[in-house]
Amino acid sequence: MRTVSTLACKRVASGKSLRMSRICDPVTGRTLIVPMDHSVTVGPLGHADHADTTVRTLAEAGANAVVLHRGRARHVDPVHFARMALIVHLSAGTNLSLDIDAKVLVSGVDDALRLGADAVSIHVNIGSVTERRQLADFAAVSRECDTLGMPLLAMMYARGPQRSGRPTSQEIAHLAAIATDLGADMVKLDYTGATETMRTVVDSCPIPICVAGGDRAATDDAVLDLAGEILDAGVAGLSFGRNVFGASNPLVVATALSAMVHGMRPTRTNEHLGLDARLETA
Repeated sequence: MRTVSTLACKRVASGKSLRMSRICDPVTGRTLIVPMDHSVTVGPLGHADHADTTVRTLAEAGANAVVLHRGRARHVDPVHFARMALIVHLSAGTNLSLDIDAKVLVSGVDDALRLGADAVSIHVNIGSVTERRQLADFAAVSRECDTLGMPLLAMMYARGPQRSGRPTSQEIAHLAAIATDLGADMVKLDYTGATETMRTVVDSCPIPICVAGGDRAATDDAVLDLAGEILDAGVAGLSFGRNVFGASNPLVVATALSAMVHGMRPTRTNEHLGLDARLETA
């Protein structure tokens, strides 16, 4: 049976293997990625120094990687990336657009290399009016990543004007297949809504799967409950953004999620508890 560790490093070139080892823990083969590319879509996530202070917190908490646009990454102290990986996001679109599902390339793999990034990511909305363009961009980026030895994280979603409601597990498995076939090294997917159906997606996909956290949960404890349910499906990791940087206590939530991903079990996160009391080994 394949292990997560095997999946994380399988069939990649040496340059990719080196960079992937900074994203997927070499021991557990798992990863906690925190995407913070939302500001292009929705606007500022906080004060001017929000990215720098949040990335510092994530590094202290044990997160494996953060996703930033290249311009935002320039406003983060590089010292934080001594402890965590940088993934530069290449796609963009805004919620002010007439077509909110459209995504265009706003950066390239060479830009990410100059910044010292460990990987790049792209966002593809299958079912959107511009699906063809987004798939063509995916293919072009994938080829460039292979040439330059840069890992590629594909963020795949079923979104478009004819869609409503949660995608089915079959549709999510299809998204994973597209990411695999077009050359991604990792894929980010929505949660199917149940551990059993998510496990069928994992079983169908030869590349590591990270599951999105979705909309902001009602409480920090609800975030941990969701994470535990997802991890039980055998995924390679979590890609939680708003449920980390938007948490009531981002340090505590990120620390707990990192512990869960890498084999520890968090206790409840009531604010009166000390940090040491919030984590216990499994």
